[in-house]
Amino acid sequence: MAAPTATIWDLDPHTRAKHEILRRYLQAWTPILTQGGFPEILYVDGFAGPGRYSAGEDGSPIIALRAALGPASRSAATIRFLFIEEKEDRARILEEIVSEMDVPANIKVEVRGQETFEAVFRPILMSYGAKGVRPPPIFAFIDPFGWTGAPFSMVQEIMGYRSCEVLINFMYEEINRFIGLPDQVRNFDTFFGTRDWRDGAALRDPRERRPFFHNLYLRQLREAARAKFVRSFEMRNERDRVDYYLFYASNNLLGLRKMKEAMWKVDESGEFTFSDATDPNQAVLFEPQPRHDVLRRQILERFADREVTVKEIETFVLAETAFRETHYKRDVLRRLELANPPTIEIIDPPAGRRRGTYGDESLRLRFLPGLL
Repeated sequence: MAAPTATIWDLDPHTRAKHEILRRYLQAWTPILTQGGFPEILYVDGFAGPGRYSAGEDGSPIIALRAALGPASRSAATIRFLFIEEKEDRARILEEIVSEMDVPANIKVEVRGQETFEAVFRPILMSYGAKGVRPPPIFAFIDPFGWTGAPFSMVQEIMGYRSCEVLINFMYEEINRFIGLPDQVRNFDTFFGTRDWRDGAALRDPRERRPFFHNLYLRQLREAARAKFVRSFEMRNERDRVDYYLFYASNNLLGLRKMKEAMWKVDESGEFTFSDATDPNQAVLFEPQPRHDVLRRQILERFADREVTVKEIETFVLAETAFRETHYKRDVLRRLELANPPTIEIIDPPAGRRRGTYGDESLRLRFLPGLL
């Protein structure tokens, strides 16, 4: 999608899908943190827009604000919202919408217009370092139209703090279209945080070019930003072409759990087409019925002929596969244990345990040889 020139524009289907993911995630993220003993949490929308679409649909900043209303009323924590919008006309409309909303006293909203994401947020992050204090938990939604204004150095700074995470819209179609232009070299150096993107720009085959740029940004999040947990989600447009990727990075396994929950539930109608693309060789489409055969194979490839705990399996499923923690017990472990003959062995089961149940995360089991 090209950057709109109008103050308010139409909401396209895949932006709606992206917003639904954001809404579902924040509905989980906000209560967890407001009840977690943090005196303050901070939500940042670096490219906020006007807060409304042409048919009256909520934009991302209003979606985030509405997600916090219930948890805020039950918490003493201060929830700060920083909405940054460079276009003055859009920022003005957003301010008007926010001013008309009835929000609790512990929700603080600041709209910054006529300024860029970097110009506003970098000094805020630096101020914490200058004071020698950690920032509050931060969720940064970085959703540019293209690649400018979202330097990777900002992502690195955010991810340098343990309780901070990002959701980034990687606009592949726009990037792919303009990455060969000589006047954009410095901008792409800044966006990727490395000069290595040049190798991808030289590729002519789109089957090589697209995974190259995806994998480069994924590598930067893992290695340069040192994010502990990173997932990417491939979003396809109405022509079944990859339009953009959503990259989620966190240092918290619970955050990853909630993001996966949001992804798997975001569109049970099947209107949208998107998948977990973190591993291009094992991309998993989000469908009402997960591919348990794929998850079974991944678990067996990792743990075949080994003795492991249920907790180890769950951590692997969450951190290293596309699947949720709800996908592996009933439809993988239970089937293996109840097979005739059983293909997993339970080690020293506690008295009274029912076969096919795995509520005890310390329960040990062994995958028997020859299952692959």
